[in-house]
Amino acid sequence: MKYIPEITLLLLLLLFVHSSQAKGKRRKCPEGAWSEGKIMNTIMSNYTKMLPDAEDSVQVNIEIHVQDMGSLNEISSDFEIDILFTQLWHDSALSFAHLPACKRNITMETRLLPKIWSPNTCMINSKKTTVHASPSENVMVILYENGTVWINHRLSVKSPCNLDLRQFPFDVQTCILIFESYSHNSEEVELHWMEEAVTLMKPIQLPDFDMVHYSTKKETLLYPNGYWDQLQVTFTFKRRYGFYIIQAYVPTYLTIIVSWVSFCMEPKALPARTTVGISSLLALTFQFGNILKNLPRVSYVKAMDVWMLGCISFVFGTMVELAFVCYISRCQNSVRNAERRRERMRNSQVWANGSCRQRSNGYANGGSIISHYHPTSNGNGNNNRQDTPLMTTFDSEIPLTFDQLPVSMESDRPLIDEMRSGSPPPPSGCLARFHPEAVDKFSIVAFPLAFTMFNLVYWWHYLSQTFDQNYQ
Repeated sequence: MKYIPEITLLLLLLLFVHSSQAKGKRRKCPEGAWSEGKIMNTIMSNYTKMLPDAEDSVQVNIEIHVQDMGSLNEISSDFEIDILFTQLWHDSALSFAHLPACKRNITMETRLLPKIWSPNTCMINSKKTTVHASPSENVMVILYENGTVWINHRLSVKSPCNLDLRQFPFDVQTCILIFESYSHNSEEVELHWMEEAVTLMKPIQLPDFDMVHYSTKKETLLYPNGYWDQLQVTFTFKRRYGFYIIQAYVPTYLTIIVSWVSFCMEPKALPARTTVGISSLLALTFQFGNILKNLPRVSYVKAMDVWMLGCISFVFGTMVELAFVCYISRCQNSVRNAERRRERMRNSQVWANGSCRQRSNGYANGGSIISHYHPTSNGNGNNNRQDTPLMTTFDSEIPLTFDQLPVSMESDRPLIDEMRSGSPPPPSGCLARFHPEAVDKFSIVAFPLAFTMFNLVYWWHYLSQTFDQNYQ
């Protein structure tokens, strides 16, 4: 009895060695067993490519293994995916259980595939589907002894996506693959998902998206020729918005802050302030156009549209503020100029309040104007009085009219015309009461506060919708 543990251990070791040798070598068929070629020739000699005989419709089970995914294209609204597409059905006419077969399943040559019946399952919504050839077609066909057929294709599929860009760049997109028998309705062929319908062979990572969920379902659709079974697999993708944070949001923040620099400049620095505002507006417009060129032309408003148009509005507001400051400055300059003109009019107004006395070689005549003239020479040595007055005085108790005032120099004419017109001074409206510096001080506080409120509302609205989404 003491040797029983040693014997048991020896038997286990022999069994392990035998199983290892069995796995490492192909099992040799016993004598009298038919070869695979002979079995297939016998089956195909009596086989007719027709719908398999069954009491009910043919049950076709389907599964896919996702090998890889390509980029999701917003312009063409599609995505690329590489899958291993598996179909499984039973065809009693292909059974070889009654034959002396060496193995219970046979791996068939792909050249025999067109000679047997298939449910003709296709992806009806695909834009393009190709079978990988590296170098030959990647198709595997296995026939089991009870007549079960197992077919696997390695496919590259381009399939459409249902794009909704209202939340862009915080959007979630869905892409669908639809499987359907192209030749047989549900009375002849029924499609079913296997227990594990979709298997990811590796984690799926796209440049712009993360695949967050996938789901399968079965539907029955009515066509003119009857009801057709339809299998659908939906892939849900969530966009990675880090790229747009760096390339769109951060530059617009900086552009908005630069546009506020004009509030710190003097109101008289009009060229500098105009340059800052126009440059900021052009920079935002260029960024907006650079983003939109990579998106489809949709007619609804996207989250990026709200952001860019909001930022452009703030920069445009700085230009409006600049125009308002310039208008106030012009009004204040007009008021100051009007006050200067009135002061000159008060200092230059002439009234006759007393008698005129002779000041030099001249004469006085009642209430007349007495002009004193320069003596000039006529070239013959004679001094004659010319018409150029040196000084004018008067003697009257009545105010002089503007016509009685002589104009000795051309520079005096605008003053006389201004006094003659009698136009009222420009009114100092309510805008003239504001100071440009005060408006700038108010703007440098109001604009950042308004922009902060815009940011709070914007990020709360769109990010809350992103976090609250249920992908189930």
